Amino acid sequence: MILTRSPRRLTVVAAATALTLLAACGSEDDGATESADVASATPVVATTSIWADVTSNVGCGAEIPALIPAGADPHTFEASLRDRELVESATTVIANGLDLEEPILPMLDLAADQQGVNVIELSIDVDVLMPDDDHDHDHDHDHDEDHQDEDHETEDHDEDHETEDHEDHEDESHDGEGPSVDDHSHSHGEGGDPHVWQDPRRVSGTLDTIATALAANEIDTCVDEYRAELEALDAEIESMLAAIPDDARVLVTSHESLAYFADRYGFEVVGTVIPSMTTMAETNAADLAELAEEIEYHGVEVIFTEEQASTAEADALADRLGVAVVPLVTDSLTDDPDRDTYVEMMRTNATLIAEQLAP
Repeated sequence: MILTRSPRRLTVVAAATALTLLAACGSEDDGATESADVASATPVVATTSIWADVTSNVGCGAEIPALIPAGADPHTFEASLRDRELVESATTVIANGLDLEEPILPMLDLAADQQGVNVIELSIDVDVLMPDDDHDHDHDHDHDEDHQDEDHETEDHDEDHETEDHEDHEDESHDGEGPSVDDHSHSHGEGGDPHVWQDPRRVSGTLDTIATALAANEIDTCVDEYRAELEALDAEIESMLAAIPDDARVLVTSHESLAYFADRYGFEVVGTVIPSMTTMAETNAADLAELAEEIEYHGVEVIFTEEQASTAEADALADRLGVAVVPLVTDSLTDDPDRDTYVEMMRTNATLIAEQLAP
């Protein structure tokens, strides 16, 4: 049995449904019947190009269509009628979750309810960062000491709350078929940072769920090989960033997209041009003035922007402060050979960050 999650609920579906992917991939012995099946349906679709690439690697190179194409911003993507047909013809949709795909959630929800499409949100498998995690920064430097006692009381309250949650979860019973709906909702909640792929180790934590959806018994070797590739990528990134001194491990970005990268590799995101986890939000003069103060206070010399979003405000701010602007690829792959796979995207971004911040 496979545990999946639709935008409204978790459901359990038969593994035989997931086996449709293997028919779609085809083999020398499949014959005309499977070819006809492939023509009439797309068994597995991923919402983003990043998760399509990850799913393809788990599936031994199986072609996985991306609903949101390479180069498109998942925060603002608007689906067409053809996209709706693609989703409705699928048996499974591999999604990020945490409202990353907010504009197309009604479409996914409708397909789940009316066509029985299984929407698997991979973010339920990772340790999700919340907006009030350590990456939030106290902008009023003159009052840091005043807030220490308040922060300490908050931490004590959070610890009590976590203890209560832990005890509640220990009392819950399971039927042996995997985590319950309550486990997932209590562990991760809503409103977390959706950019989970910025940490290769978190991506590695989703592979078993993807493999189960793709009939894992046939692709165990591919899962192991890709997990090893992600482990090597993580070690490579850590090595190339090692030369950056602690006082230079600060990031300013277009929007709040690199918190997981910062969490994994020991950086602090001290400000964003758009103070939001989505590019759909807007900035204002007060936000930009506050960000300028942060940049000057921390001696930041570069703003990391994103190729998928407008950089006009970042460019203007950088020009005024005399700092550099370096574009990264963060929310979508591109057609550039250096950024057309998840591994290459992460490697290239880490290289650019190291080049800018290492002495």
